[in-house]
Amino acid sequence: METELVTGVVLDADGAPACFTWRDAVFLTTSRPVRWYSRSLWWQHAGQAHPGQGQNLVETEMWRLWAASPENRYFFQLRHQMPGDNWQIEQATP
Repeated sequence: METELVTGVVLDADGAPACFTWRDAVFLTTSRPVRWYSRSLWWQHAGQAHPGQGQNLVETEMWRLWAASPENRYFFQLRHQMPGDNWQIEQATP
């Protein structure tokens, strides 16, 4: 699966995704989301970093969770890319 954009992400009080829109359907989180950080090789991005933003190029916030729409339930792996506050789906398994 290629990564797909997620829109309308609403976060809970702990900063975890509580709901989001994917493929024109609203999904509500049905499990406790698990967060971790993926790291890339810093030297691949060194020339792209603006002062104070280097960490956002090296570390990417990732989430694993179950979420359901009225029609479907999936296990998602989400990527939260900063700067820009972009959310993407890396994996969606029914």
